[in-house]
Formats: sequence, structure tokens, C-alpha cells
Amino acid sequence: MECPDRDICVIEAECGKGTYVRSIARDLGRALGCFGHVEALRRTRVGTFSEADALPLDRIEEAGAQGPDALFSLLRPVETGLQDVPSLNLSSADAARLRQGQAVLLRGRDAPIMTGTVYATSKGALVALGEVSQGEFKPRRIFNLPG
Repeated sequence: MECPDRDICVIEAECGKGTYVRSIARDLGRALGCFGHVEALRRTRVGTFSEADALPLDRIEEAGAQGPDALFSLLRPVETGLQDVPSLNLSSADAARLRQGQAVLLRGRDAPIMTGTVYATSKGALVALGEVSQGEFKPRRIFNLPG
């Protein structure tokens, strides 16, 4: 915490989604007997991404001026944002079912025991993001990515 003068306090907070930072500032002000508000809000991290991963706007504009290939070269694989989500490797047949929006039963002796949000791959390619419940994977987002 940093207080450059008696009217300003700089606070750094690590919080999850759904945290209302402006409400925290208001509540801190009330607790101190004054009016608290947010003058500036800077998000330094979202999931596995930090400020170090950010690109300056001029670099993106330069790439855009060079064409789609230059712009796409700046992108990371979708899986980069899913590092905190468990993965599930599926057969080609199950992946085809998912691509059609159908649920897949996770059956057999080697079936994974998992619940909650999971992303599915087949032959190293991202297929879908979905939910596993009672031994069934239900796709929520289906990916049709090149390569």
C-alpha cells in the first residue's frame, strides 16, 4: 500500500472474478468515515496472463498493416488460456461427436474420473470446452481451429 498524500491511497489486490473493486473502495471509505472511490483501476493479471504478456497497441497496429499472417503470428494457442483447466484426450470418433454438439460418455476401464469444466483434445488439437458430470462430457464451446 502506498499513500502519496492524505487524500490518495494506492492499493494492490489479488482477487478472483466477481470481486467488485469499486465496492471495496467505497466500503473502505465508509470505514474511515469519508467517501472512497476508485480514481484509476489497472488489471495486472487475468488467469495465467500478466502484464508481461501484453502487447503494445502500436505493435498490433503494425502487424495489422502487414496483413493477416503478421497479425495471427502475434496470437497464442487457445490452450494458453486454459492452463488452469483440466484436459481430456478423446478418440477421433468422440471428437467428431463433440464437433456436432453431442455429448460423449466417458466409459471403459481407463475412463477418467473427473467433474466440472474440462477442455477436450483429439490428436493434439483442441476440440471443445465443456462440463463433465456423471461420466458424460457435454460441450459448451466447440472449436473449429485450423491445423
